[in-house]
Amino acid sequence: MKKIIIFLLFIFSFLNADISQYFPKLDSRVIDEAKILSPNVKKDIDLILKEEEEKSSNQIVVVILNSLHGYTIEEYSYQLGRYWQIGQKDKNNGVLLVISMDERKIRIEVGYGLEGALTDKIAHEIINYTIKPNFKANQYELGILKAINEIIASIKGEYVAKPKSNEFNDVINAFIPLGFFALIFLSMFINSISRKLKSQFLYKVTNSSMSSSFFAFFTYIMSEAFTTSNLIVALIVFIVVFVFNLKTARDVDFDKLLESNYTSSSRNSGGFGGFSSSRRSSGGGFSGRGGSFGGGGASGGW
Repeated sequence: MKKIIIFLLFIFSFLNADISQYFPKLDSRVIDEAKILSPNVKKDIDLILKEEEEKSSNQIVVVILNSLHGYTIEEYSYQLGRYWQIGQKDKNNGVLLVISMDERKIRIEVGYGLEGALTDKIAHEIINYTIKPNFKANQYELGILKAINEIIASIKGEYVAKPKSNEFNDVINAFIPLGFFALIFLSMFINSISRKLKSQFLYKVTNSSMSSSFFAFFTYIMSEAFTTSNLIVALIVFIVVFVFNLKTARDVDFDKLLESNYTSSSRNSGGFGGFSSSRRSSGGGFSGRGGSFGGGGASGGW
């Protein structure tokens, strides 16, 4: 489900071509740009991850950033994992734990090959019930250490689920963004009918519905987690934008509108250029092994 949502998010993004300029150099299993880890703790985490890779071939990398440079944590982490090619090429068994201090965001990005063991649900639990409480108490090192141990445990099948998790609510909340997205397309369809019927009211309502659904969709997607409270915020945004647009909407001349649409459609033609991204490994003693990512994982904040 979250793969679909992330894919829909990418449809509206036009910045991916330049995102790699903000990626740190991959020279270690622990990249700490924000300098929140002491040298000893950083060394301990690196050793844990190195031993895990030697035993299982699973590559786990911790990335602590100062900033996401305007990108979402999902977008940044997904592209970073593919760019670095974390994990083995034939197994796609890489995991990224990405933390951004300025935005106070967390992401566990999971490679294709580990999605069955380190599920979205488990990643969500690790973020919300292990990392978040420790980060709120400024216990960054402890939160990361515990998270790494739980990630490794989940890969081994030894993870113990947190009692606070509500799987039913998680599933329901994950479907909600698709509802907003479906409403956008439904409004577009009815809007085209309103032009033929020359219905001012229907035209205004569907226009308002399109814009309000769009804002509500992104409000929910960009939230820390798919929760009831964040859904309420998204619904409030929907109502406010809908009412504002409906109140300020003006009558339109449908004859001119139809004539304008016909003229523009007959004159304009073109295509879309392709987008290509290069995947690179940096020099040094550590590098990715050709692994790939498909958007599995979870996000959160503190």
